[in-house]
Amino acid sequence: MHQNWSQRSEKTLEQIQKLMSNPDMDRLELVRVMRYAFGALGTSLAGWMQWVNSPEVMSTFDKDELHKMATTVTGIIGQFLEYDISITEEGTRKGLEKQREQNQNQGPGFVI
Repeated sequence: MHQNWSQRSEKTLEQIQKLMSNPDMDRLELVRVMRYAFGALGTSLAGWMQWVNSPEVMSTFDKDELHKMATTVTGIIGQFLEYDISITEEGTRKGLEKQREQNQNQGPGFVI
């Protein structure tokens, strides 16, 4: 059965909500959910890029509709980028701490 994009996206959204409703997920399951969600985001972004690169599609929207889309999309992306920056900084900090611990546990380096 052929499903249109909206129907597939609704099913994807339902699946993400279903996956996230399990309160007993372990770490691997949480990573799996994020991978699934990022895959869905990638698919959505590819569709958006097709739209915004198509004068035939974009010309069907008036200025108010385009303004609303731009405001909504840039708001969502701004929030995501703010989170991306903070979690990247945290991950970098954790990575540097782990690297320092490993260097301390190895003792003095081999010197010739």
